[in-house]
Amino acid sequence: MDLLDRIAGLFLLATPQLGSLRVPWILSWFSPEDADALKPHSPLLEDIERTFEDHLVVDIDAVSYDKPVIPTFAVMGTSDFWVDRLSAGIGLPTRQKKIVDRTHTDVVKPRSKDSEVYGWVRDRVKKCLARFEHDVFLAMAMAGLDTEEQYQNYRNQALTIEKWLQDYCGFSSVFYAGHNLKTMQEFEAEDFSLSEDLEALRRSKYFMLVYPERIVSSVLFEAGLAVALGKPSVYFIRDRRNLPFLMKEAEQAKLPAGVRIYEYESLSKIENLLQNPGEGLWKYLGG
Repeated sequence: MDLLDRIAGLFLLATPQLGSLRVPWILSWFSPEDADALKPHSPLLEDIERTFEDHLVVDIDAVSYDKPVIPTFAVMGTSDFWVDRLSAGIGLPTRQKKIVDRTHTDVVKPRSKDSEVYGWVRDRVKKCLARFEHDVFLAMAMAGLDTEEQYQNYRNQALTIEKWLQDYCGFSSVFYAGHNLKTMQEFEAEDFSLSEDLEALRRSKYFMLVYPERIVSSVLFEAGLAVALGKPSVYFIRDRRNLPFLMKEAEQAKLPAGVRIYEYESLSKIENLLQNPGEGLWKYLGG
């Protein structure tokens, strides 16, 4: 797994992103190198700021096709003697900044769990960790099927693939809506709304479609949503001609999110592809 993929969020607590007018003077007595680095608009700080601006996305709600998203938050104190508010919060959305009537020490080292700084940071840590609740959203038709036998066949295939994703790719969380719906009757009785489906897809890192035959199903809608949300996507289909025109061309269109299409005759081909290169199926799609 790439290092950047492992970063759920970044928190800047009274951090002098543009340097400090006071810190360098104090540091110059015993750490000249640190003092030079913290001078306002120092080359190091300019390089860091340029790197963030050119190569990363810091907005937690953003969908990025070509840059890693690292949600970044800042806390700044109105009574901070060392770091001014502009330096502490530059380049971040207002909703990802917290201004408190505290000193520098109060921001960096909250006195207790009752501190507003502690509570605000804690809640946003939880939000960052929940951003990718699932490794893969597995889409396989459940709606549009005619018989219980057909439903059981599709569900068994999906459960098998779900296990392979865990065993071969090391994915700890695979979202498959039919996992706990053992019969067609249970599925039809389930009140599973579009908003719940969209939220599960939004919180998934990758998207995988398994489409054994031409069928009118919401999985095609989910595939479109995955592209719109910037999810690297892999389609396993029996016959490419079964896909709508735009989906057939998705691979050649070089979408920034990345789509890869595989035709398969039996589940064994899917198993082989998941065994090698495993997670690499998505890694080379811009995710």
